[in-house]
Amino acid sequence: MTCFPFHRAPIQTMLRSFVSAAALLPAIALLPMQAAAQFNLQKQDASRPSNQVVTPHVRAELVAHAPEGIAVGKPLWLGLTFAHQPEWHTYWTNPGDAGLPTELAWRLPQGMEAGAIAWPLPRRFPLGKLVNYGYDGFVLLPVPVSISSSFSPGQAAEVDVKLHATWLMCRKECIPEEGDFVLKLPVRAPTVAHAEAFAAAAKAMPQPLPNSAGSMARVNGAHLEVEVAGLPTELRGKDLEVFSEVPGVVETAALSSQRWQGKVWTARLPLAAQRSASPSRMPFVLAHGGKGWRADLGMQGGWASSAAQGTSRP
Repeated sequence: MTCFPFHRAPIQTMLRSFVSAAALLPAIALLPMQAAAQFNLQKQDASRPSNQVVTPHVRAELVAHAPEGIAVGKPLWLGLTFAHQPEWHTYWTNPGDAGLPTELAWRLPQGMEAGAIAWPLPRRFPLGKLVNYGYDGFVLLPVPVSISSSFSPGQAAEVDVKLHATWLMCRKECIPEEGDFVLKLPVRAPTVAHAEAFAAAAKAMPQPLPNSAGSMARVNGAHLEVEVAGLPTELRGKDLEVFSEVPGVVETAALSSQRWQGKVWTARLPLAAQRSASPSRMPFVLAHGGKGWRADLGMQGGWASSAAQGTSRP
């Protein structure tokens, strides 16, 4: 299975400031046919809308963070939490060699617009010769929401936030799941019950690196050569984990080489044998010690015609 590229702007600074404001408030492998049939029995009763969906593999919950109520110019974050059962995981924006990313489809009141998922730092899930990217344990996928002047709740004390979400649960086998969520949000009162979870999500977001003259990516034969400047001084000399946000370009499980050249981190990443994309920019997340940094690299010289490229990923 595969998914397609996703690009997001860095927003963790904004989320941190919103969570800080809340602290001032006192309330502060291919899917078998039988798996699909099994999932059909796991949908919640549609006649009883809820902000939670529970399956044998995960408890998913729609949550919100609005420390100053809902109004134009005020911070508002929505999010979907996953409490995974042991050994089960869901996927990052680039799932790796197999899998599908979680997708969120919002139905919001007029004047409220949801942004993209601010993906936390993922982890690697090796499975035989494959490596996938995703999350286990507890994770919150936060989404920023903008409020425009067309938002007009009138005298209503609450508004309904509705979400349809789809995700793929995997262990050694995989099961697609989905759920419909409804959450009532106070318009004028603060919503801060999950302030701690949103603070942890802000901390887990990869830090954006400035666009630097010393940072770029280029094709050299069957490899993608990457140079990244501007990383923290304490990382120099250390090996970093590499997560490409764009699927189907570099081999997820293949051995790569990396080294430091003074202040610049460099790596040679094998191109995918059936490369399915030729993006003008290559965003990467680099990680060490549970922290991540995001580098959005321009492609120097474009994509060489001699580089392997397939028409699709299996």
